[in-house]
Amino acid sequence: MFPRIPQYSYVLAIHWFRYRKIKPKHTILIDHPKHGLLIKTVAFVDKNSLVWCKGENPSSIRVEELGPVNSKQIIGQVIKIFKKH
Repeated sequence: MFPRIPQYSYVLAIHWFRYRKIKPKHTILIDHPKHGLLIKTVAFVDKNSLVWCKGENPSSIRVEELGPVNSKQIIGQVIKIFKKH
């Protein structure tokens, strides 16, 4: 998620998203089976409630390569970024 989240930064993620609807432009923490822990921006939610995510860095994993994630893979919604000075 660089440059919005610089290297060595910390993020605060909440699990409350389970009670709120995930929407495009939300930043979420994902436990992806192939790529591990990722922070991504929601691109869109399809009709099957699968979440498609994108990165903000040009070298980020493409939406199509990452594939959809389901609610069980979403750890939380990022609500705060703590940048290292």
